Amino acid sequence: MLTVLLVNNALSAEMRLNSIIRRIGGQLVDQAGTLAAMTPLLKLQPLTLVLIDLPSQEETALPILLKQAADYPDTFFLFWTASEKQRKTEWKNVLLCERPVRLDPLLNQLADQAPALLQRSPALKRLAAQSRQIRQAKQVLMETGMSEDEAHHALEKMAMNLRISRGEAARKVLTENKQK
Repeated sequence: MLTVLLVNNALSAEMRLNSIIRRIGGQLVDQAGTLAAMTPLLKLQPLTLVLIDLPSQEETALPILLKQAADYPDTFFLFWTASEKQRKTEWKNVLLCERPVRLDPLLNQLADQAPALLQRSPALKRLAAQSRQIRQAKQVLMETGMSEDEAHHALEKMAMNLRISRGEAARKVLTENKQK
């Protein structure tokens, strides 16, 4: 199970981040309201993941936070930022994600940039595989002439009509495409 520390500077994101923690199979072990309160919590216990909602007014602290993350190589740090800065860093345990906080783009980024984190959580690995299948199904639908939005809505509509999940709808589209 993923042990997670949530550093939540913006209350507006708290519910969304807690929802993501539950969906990825994580256990919220502590929560810090500010970046300053995060440091002592990092030293208390080993953590798998630290989610940091970094408001634009505090993005100047990012270089310091990145150096701090280097001191905890076994812990992954996910920073949500508002700016369009480069999304890759030199540290393998740091991901910079763009707002708004949404699960599918996060899973895609984790699969691309932090496969080691996926190996730590079966739930996270399963969600990443499902997200990849949904992307592939949308691509299949787009090859028939649909736009990305239309493909997305077609998958959602299929899932609702058949009373199945989006992942199951994606598998159905992929299976039907292989049979052709």
